Amino acid sequence: MKGTTGIRIRRESAKARLEAQLERGTKPEKIDGKTTSNMVALSDVDKKRIEREIDNINNKKNKGLL
Repeated sequence: MKGTTGIRIRRESAKARLEAQLERGTKPEKIDGKTTSNMVALSDVDKKRIEREIDNINNKKNKGLL
């Protein structure tokens, strides 16, 4: 994958993961910097961060790369 195709695919998959996480309302727990299979509820700060990241992916400035 060369050029913008790889970037587009990575952004689309990241967006799908973020939207699924927001819909579930949980995220993987991290202990000592390692991700575990335990799921913890999203805090209000997490929800705002995820929404902001989705907005950044959808931003018109990035449309040329999608």
